[in-house]
Amino acid sequence: MHFMNPPVIMSLVEVVRGLATSEHTLHLTKGLAHRFGKQVCEARDYPGFIVNRLLMPMINEAFYTLLEGVGTAEDIDRGMRLGTNQPMGPLHLADFIGLDTCVAIMRVLHAGLGDAKYRPCPLLVQYVDAGWLGRKTGRGVYEYPGHGVRSDDSSQGKEGEVEGGAEKPVQGRQHHGKRAGH
Repeated sequence: MHFMNPPVIMSLVEVVRGLATSEHTLHLTKGLAHRFGKQVCEARDYPGFIVNRLLMPMINEAFYTLLEGVGTAEDIDRGMRLGTNQPMGPLHLADFIGLDTCVAIMRVLHAGLGDAKYRPCPLLVQYVDAGWLGRKTGRGVYEYPGHGVRSDDSSQGKEGEVEGGAEKPVQGRQHHGKRAGH
């Protein structure tokens, strides 16, 4: 079972069927998910399953779009929210998921599928290397005052109090670059 994060809010569970998974085990697992009040989609045991296989490349492409200066973070997120009727844009969602988690999933997809299109965007990797992991650290693509521990905070090691949760784009970053291998 692959629960979406946070599991108490998200209604979907991917039930992953391995090569040797019996019909009985699959039926029991789906029943358990339904008893948890979850909707189920069945996926083969393949890198990324269904949701991450589709979601993470979209998030990665949003970082390339930011890196190449095609749009600002706000415009990229606004475009995807309003143009595709998603509840939040891909960069905001990446901050919510955790940029380190996004990089880890992209690396699993890249290693497991062997296609360069799954290589994590260099900008995404730079953010993670800088400790900008998203909401959990108070800084990612956007800043989240009062959330997590900021890398420039003198009280490192102590989690900040959650105060309102308003996010602001990190200012002063315009990225114009080319993709490696393109």
